Amino acid sequence: MGVEDILFQSLSGLTTAMIYFLIAAGLTLILGVLKIMNFAQGGIYMLGAYTAYSFMKLFGGTNLGFFLTLLIAPVLVALFFCLLEVVLLRWFYEKPALYILLMTYGILIVTYDMARMIWGWIIKTAPMPPMFQRPLEIFGRFFPLYNVFLIFMGFFVFFLIWFVTRKTNWGKKMRAASDDREMTAALGINVPFVFTSVFGFGAWIAAIGGALVAPMAGLATDMGIEAGITAFVVVVIAGLGSLPGALLAAFICGEVQAFGVLVLPELAIAFMYVVMVIVLIVRPWGIFGRPVVIK
Repeated sequence: MGVEDILFQSLSGLTTAMIYFLIAAGLTLILGVLKIMNFAQGGIYMLGAYTAYSFMKLFGGTNLGFFLTLLIAPVLVALFFCLLEVVLLRWFYEKPALYILLMTYGILIVTYDMARMIWGWIIKTAPMPPMFQRPLEIFGRFFPLYNVFLIFMGFFVFFLIWFVTRKTNWGKKMRAASDDREMTAALGINVPFVFTSVFGFGAWIAAIGGALVAPMAGLATDMGIEAGITAFVVVVIAGLGSLPGALLAAFICGEVQAFGVLVLPELAIAFMYVVMVIVLIVRPWGIFGRPVVIK
């Protein structure tokens, strides 16, 4: 394998890594602030993809329609899950973790059935925007231009999350509510609203991941289940609640899978589970996580 082959395989792995990161980043944010494991994250990703598909078809597959879809579809999905958070989830935050796990898993199953009723069983394919239909030439070889855009969007979302959580007043409130809910509420901050907005922001991240995947992959109603498992693997490798860890873990999983295809194509997807097992043996709390001391 030459240097060019390694470069192109790395770019392919980086594309996969950005998809994994977009699925896992919202879960990481929700886990870091709300302290809940949201098993519905895969369903959010799937609804984001299907909603984007509908809007792209509505707009006729144009460049403008694609960017309007990226603005509209994730917001609609996020608003829907904000409503679910207000109606269902917020009543279980103070209860044992098993309650919220069962509730979010139930929401995942409901999203699966809902997508099946609205869009049917047949695999859908969203139109590729015309501006991305030509490849990018690198060292005399061609690489999909849309993949480059997806990589850019992955890093853009990472820096957006970092900026929002670290440099804005809202970010200060969500970190305060995460550390001490009672004290934050005593200071006059509306903690339930903060939690709802954080859940909605996490849903928006997963939905935009689904919207970005829509033009490059076939959409199936069960894609959310696989995405949810992938997000869980990335979060475990990263360390619970660590955004930089999620980016690094997604990169590791993407590259391991990309180069694993060259070794054992039938088992390429299994390599990231091997990575998870190794990390759990060496650092049970994840790469960027911290061990929890039980008093």
